[in-house]
Amino acid sequence: MSGWKSKHLSLGGRLVLLKSVLTSLPIYALSFFKAPTGIISSIESILNCFFRGSEDHRKISWVDWNSVYLSKEVGGLGVRSIREFNYALLGKWCWRLLVDKSSLWFRVLAARYGMEGGQLVDGGHNASSWWRVISNLRRDEWFIDHVNCGVGNRKLTMFWSDVWVGGVALRERFSRLFDLSLLKEVSVFGMCQLGWGKGGEVWKWRQGLFA
Repeated sequence: MSGWKSKHLSLGGRLVLLKSVLTSLPIYALSFFKAPTGIISSIESILNCFFRGSEDHRKISWVDWNSVYLSKEVGGLGVRSIREFNYALLGKWCWRLLVDKSSLWFRVLAARYGMEGGQLVDGGHNASSWWRVISNLRRDEWFIDHVNCGVGNRKLTMFWSDVWVGGVALRERFSRLFDLSLLKEVSVFGMCQLGWGKGGEVWKWRQGLFA
């Protein structure tokens, strides 16, 4: 960055380089790994120094760095927050787990860690560091609360484990029935094919039910 002689650039010029180049450099690493707090702080410190046009941390900053991250609509400068950008890139993997189940990379993960309830198994201590991060992230409230499952052709929507009706997974709402069911890994389409009516194939339990 010193090669750009940031102190000779205008504030607007430094802002353009900050938004178009500098915040884009770590995209590859941020899309695969959850950056430690110390690394994020170091990156933000470098970006801050470049934006101010000086490496002297004692120099007064005329723009609050927190306001730099705000969107232009609310008075900010629209610069990406490294921490939020990191979460967004990792969250895209969580999204692809839901919509790209026929891809090669998903099938490799399924063969490596297995499937349970229509979802990939966490893998525990034997899982890779990348997969542990993604597994934890897909259960975070910020991701779950902003994802809705559309049934569509019903072939990719799991009957028990996906949230497709009522705002909560049927395995959680009817946990006792889920424990007794012999068809835990069936999609909504598969359940329809087996038959919903009285005596249908979908109503198979490990033991009899009593009213």
